[in-house]
Amino acid sequence: MAATKTTTITALGGILVTDFDADVTPANNVTGNSSGTLYLVEVDNTANATTAAYFRVRDAATAVPANSSTGVPTWVFYAAAASTATYAIPLGAAYSVGLSVWCTTNNAAQNTDAPASAVIVRLIAS
Repeated sequence: MAATKTTTITALGGILVTDFDADVTPANNVTGNSSGTLYLVEVDNTANATTAAYFRVRDAATAVPANSSTGVPTWVFYAAAASTATYAIPLGAAYSVGLSVWCTTNNAAQNTDAPASAVIVRLIAS
């Protein structure tokens, strides 16, 4: 099989969102879109040596983690203590309202425990 080289690559997603201190306070509609597709999530939890991070993404214009009616995430991405995890979604995951995000230290649906140190999160979407 021959190899091919492409010098111009079409972008999967035109939106890169970086949250340098993801915590239990929601960042609402981080893409600024009402709909689109989520392609990649990176959770950098290296600053927390003993605590895992659960990055929560909700297909909603707003999210309040302590409230069970709006705080249940659509997706949860895990990063072990002192590590970085990257999740690629090659075909993308469609969202229809917006992406609101927050981060906790426990996987329970309405958990409100904040990470002790900064969790850096990046996502690529359209």
